[in-house]
Order: sequence, then C-alpha cells, then structure tokens
Amino acid sequence: MNAKTETLDLPEGACLTAKVPDRDEALLGDVVVNPYRLAPLTAIIRDGGRAISAAHVRVRGRGERGVDISYDVSDRSLWTYGGIPVFGLYPDHVNQVEVSYKLDGERIREQYQIYAPAVRLPVVAKQTAALPEVVPVKVAPGFEQRLYLFNHLLGDIPGGRALKWNALGGAAEWDQVGNNWIADSNGDVRWYLDIEQIHDSNRRDGLGGTMGFQQTRDGKLIWGQGQTYSKYDLLGRQVWQRNLPDKFADFSHEIRETPHGTYLLRVGTSDYRRPDGKRVRSVRDHIIEVNEAGDVLEFWDLNQILDPYRGDLLETLGKAAVQLPAGVARQDSNLANELAEGDLPFGDIPGVGTGRNWAHVNAIDYDADDDSIIISARHQGVVKIGRDKQVKWILASPQGWPQRLRDKVLKPIASEGFDWSWTQHTAWLTGKGTLTVFDNGWGRDFAATKLSGNYSRAVEYRIDEAKGTVEQVWEYGKERGDEWYSPVTSVVAYRPETDTQFIYSASVGFLTKDKLTTTTLNEVRRGTQEVLVELKVLSRQPGSVGYRALVIELDKAF
Repeated sequence: MNAKTETLDLPEGACLTAKVPDRDEALLGDVVVNPYRLAPLTAIIRDGGRAISAAHVRVRGRGERGVDISYDVSDRSLWTYGGIPVFGLYPDHVNQVEVSYKLDGERIREQYQIYAPAVRLPVVAKQTAALPEVVPVKVAPGFEQRLYLFNHLLGDIPGGRALKWNALGGAAEWDQVGNNWIADSNGDVRWYLDIEQIHDSNRRDGLGGTMGFQQTRDGKLIWGQGQTYSKYDLLGRQVWQRNLPDKFADFSHEIRETPHGTYLLRVGTSDYRRPDGKRVRSVRDHIIEVNEAGDVLEFWDLNQILDPYRGDLLETLGKAAVQLPAGVARQDSNLANELAEGDLPFGDIPGVGTGRNWAHVNAIDYDADDDSIIISARHQGVVKIGRDKQVKWILASPQGWPQRLRDKVLKPIASEGFDWSWTQHTAWLTGKGTLTVFDNGWGRDFAATKLSGNYSRAVEYRIDEAKGTVEQVWEYGKERGDEWYSPVTSVVAYRPETDTQFIYSASVGFLTKDKLTTTTLNEVRRGTQEVLVELKVLSRQPGSVGYRALVIELDKAF
C-alpha cells in the first residue's frame, strides 16, 4: 500500500489553507484491510494518533465505466474506528483511494493505493463457488451512484453435519449458506460478507441462511440466521449478535426496525402445547418484538389470531402438503381438527395445524399510525393485526376463511386488472397512503402449478380500513410473463428519494431443472411503467436463489 500527500484543490474564496507535507513526513497510520475479518473489501486508514476531523473518502472507479464511491465521514466514525473507514474496494485490484481531512485547522488530501484480495467463497454443492454476475441493462441518469445489496441463498457446505431438532419437529434442518454482496450500478462487486466467519452447520447458533437484511436508521445492517439475529456495521464491526430468546426458535425471512428503536422478528416457538395436548415446535408462525437489549416486549401467536387449518392455497403448490385425512372435513373448532389429525407428521413441511408450515410469514411492517403490524403470510395472505392481537383486515382471496374472520377480508373496489396477491413476498407501507406487495403468482386463483404461462407482479394497493375496501392503483411485471416470473422470494419497496418502486424479481428460473436463475432488479417510476434501472443477475451456481435486495445509503453509514 502506497500513498502520497498533496494540496487539496479548493474553490475560489475558500477560507481553508492547504498544507504540503515534506516528502519524508509520515502520513496517517497503517492501512488495515478487512479490519474486522467479516467484510474483506473494506479497510481503515489509522489516524496515527492525530486528531483529524471532517474526513471525506473517494474510491475511484475501475476502468472507463467504473463507478466512484464517495462519502463523508463523521467525527464520530473517526473516533470509533481510530481512523478513516474505507468502503467499496474492488476485489483483486490495487484501488486508488483519495481521502481528505482537517488537521490542525488545515485541509489535507492524500492518495492511497490499497490492494484488496479476490472474493473468497465457501465450496458448496457440486464443488462450485462463484458470486452471481450482475449485468447492467439500463441505468438512467441520476442512478449511477446507486449501491445494491443482494441476499442470495445456496446449498449446504459439503461435510457440514445436518443438525436436526428432536421429535418436537421444527425448522433447524432448513440450513443454507448465504451469499451477500453489494454491487454498484455497473454490476461490480464492492463489498461482500465472508459467510464462513458466521456460518457453521455443525453448531446450533451457526446454522441457517442469512436473511432479512435491512439498513437501520443509524446506517448499520441487521439480519437473522437460524437461531441468532445480528447487527453489524458496513465494515464488519459487530454491534451485537444474539441467540433468539429461549421461548422462541428458528428465525428466517424478516427482521424489521420500528420507529421506537425496537425490532420485529419472524420466528417459531421452541415448545408449543396445542389444545389436543401435543407439544410441538411451531413453524414460521410467531412475531416477536425485542428491544435493543434483546428483551422480549411482545409477541403475536398467529395460531390464535388466524386459522392454522385454512389449507386452500397449500393444496395448489405442488408439494406434499399435509392436510386432514381423506374424508375428514375441517371444522370451526381447532381442537376438533387437531383430534382428527391422528399421527400426521410435524416439522417444517407445508401443511395445516400448529407444528407445520401453515402460515410461512415472510415479511413484517409496522404501522405507527395505530401501533399495528402488517404481515405477509405466504400460505394465507396479507394481514394487519393490532397490538391487542385483533385482526384489522385481510388482503387475500375470501375463500376458506372461518366465520369469525370473514368480515375482515377486504372488498375490492372495481378497477381494471384487480387481483389478489398469491404466495406473496413483502407487504410494506409506502408512506403515501398505500401498500406495496410482490405478488409471486404461484398458485394463482388456486390453480395447480404450471412450468410456463406464469407471471409475477409488483403491485400497489390503497386500503380504506374504515370501509373495509381495497383498490389496486398500480402494477408492474404482468406483461413480462415467464421471463420475469419468480415463484418464490422477491421484494418491492418504495424509495422516496427517487420516487421509484424498487423491485427485485429474485427467483426467475427457480422451477427449471438446473435451477440456474436469471433474476431482475428494477427501479420503476412510481405510478408508471417507466423503467429507470434494470440489472440482470446471472447465477453461476446451481441452486443459487435470490431472496431479496435493497438500496444501501452510505450517507447513513459513516
């Protein structure tokens, strides 16, 4: 790593003076690449004991199309890291890094050459290891500085012992390796998570796929993984990593920060007693709220709030969905249904009844207007629930709901092309009085699984809670058909800074034999069909499936 010091070009009339150190004068301290062993494409330029302030970093783009990454560094970050944090290094490349800072009232600029090593990934199924390739198709002016975090999942690392739960069942056997990286608008890798530092199939607190990445208000990253949930900064510095509270187990899909500084997590329970007396691990059917210290403030048991025996959609998904025995009709009494189950197996399998994957919650949002949560339950629909555990509304086909919930199903206002969402992922408020949903479309209209002739949509609904109605105000993706169809996963989220709908159709090709997916990231101007950004993400490993993606805001991070 080399560096040189030179004067800073200041605008005419600037009050700051520039300092030109002597050639033999030491610059700042050592340059430490991958300082926390988790984010190999980051570094810290140590301050060498100097009291620097007001720092700025620019990592120069590589080649003609390369994207510069520039950001200001707060004094708080300088104190925290003991120097200047460097984010966005290219792998296997000598990066040209410019930094500026104030020292003794003077502004100084320095140039560093920092080499970052090639991407190192674990060997997974079929002995291949490669990040997907991100190919830009369109990047409109004004979006060149976008940074996107991709959250993909792979198969197990060979040799990892499959840790199973006991006879209570549960989701511990669902263990995948996460591929998590940030790409710029040119598709180049500028950050990735060294997954082997945190994943281990042989440990209870090391198994599970990393999922639910969100950037918090203070610029950190939160995610969950099996029996743990974590908060780290972009340099890989751990804020906290915790085991789930003992009453609960099996995180996946969603962790969400609320405006109160608490966190909502989708979990199951470690020991659940059903009305028929059987004890099971419940599966993907509880929401917990924890504070910054990890204390459980509240939880929502969807087995009590919804109906774990509504299996209408489960029967259409082309899986071995466990239902009540042939000839046994579902009753309004859950106890009667449970007694009729007999010895049907429990575990993380699609099926009705507590102890099976009857709900499959994959997203949570918080509505501060009335202190409620909104959940996306893939096998049921989108539901809003108050802190009193009462259902406020249901956004789903009316078919199959029990008598006590039928009047909660929203009534559509006639609009062109209205449809419910089917096996949806994400159901998030826009801040514009509407709700966005990624309508995957698997099992649409309760139809059997098809290998072609499908479509997914990003869709925006307006809900009138007082009247119990729903209106579809926008959709995107239907006309793209199979080449944009994602039967599982995916996300749509409104971005207020650009007035765009950010969409990741994350599992295109998932139903093909080799499962080599070609997924699509879009930013579409809200309320229109105008595509401002399109990136294709080409899997280079069989079984690599996108879960979500999100926009990363550097101005929050440092």
